[in-house]
Amino acid sequence: MIKKLRIKFVIINMSIVTLMLCVIFGLVFHFTKANLEQESINMMQNIAGRPFQLVIPNELGEDVRLPYFMIQIGFRGEMIASGGGYYDLSDDEFLDDLVDVIYTSPKNFGVIKEYNLRYYRVDTPRGHYLVFADITSELATLDNLIKTSFIIGGLSFLIFLAISIQLSKWAVQPVDLAWKEQKQFVADASHELKTPLTVIMTNAELAQSQEYDEEKKRRFLASILTMSRQMQGLIEKMLELAKVDSSDSKINLDIV
Repeated sequence: MIKKLRIKFVIINMSIVTLMLCVIFGLVFHFTKANLEQESINMMQNIAGRPFQLVIPNELGEDVRLPYFMIQIGFRGEMIASGGGYYDLSDDEFLDDLVDVIYTSPKNFGVIKEYNLRYYRVDTPRGHYLVFADITSELATLDNLIKTSFIIGGLSFLIFLAISIQLSKWAVQPVDLAWKEQKQFVADASHELKTPLTVIMTNAELAQSQEYDEEKKRRFLASILTMSRQMQGLIEKMLELAKVDSSDSKINLDIV
């Protein structure tokens, strides 16, 4: 019984802990992803608001690879690609694929998973601007976050499991003590009832015997009556103790 109570206690605690860990890590992942996406979108909007700065030669040097680029499409269909060096902007087939994907999508914002690119489409009187941002580092950050969450979550689960096991021992101590006292009470009561019951049975058998006269039989019956009253008193005390234990348990439950 006590073992089952401890197991139930641990299961309930660990269910709550698991739910809390899932909610916490889920919220961390959600807000981290949302922040990374918003930062990327803000950068793309800033680039779209200053498109001519991207056609200026890169002042940071040829070795610097910026995680974004832009395609400007004129009204006559001419394309001008400028920006960072993450992708080969001289590849016309690559650029045509990007343009086709964007113009077949009804959304101004989106992600091209094939190339790990987030795009932003802006239509202006001067032409169409397609801004792209590489999200490889963003995906790597989220992937590392998931791995870290699993590691931290697993360690936290084991720590809380050990704590719950120790707490279960402390939590069931009153129940364990009450259970032992109840078993001891039953054993003592059985011992106390055994003696008068044996006397009653013996006197009853003697009272039925034909070897004794009426005077001795009356003594046997008187002894039976005396033992019966003793048993009655003992049983009444047991019932009173049972009522007290029941009242104490009810009070404790109400307090909890």
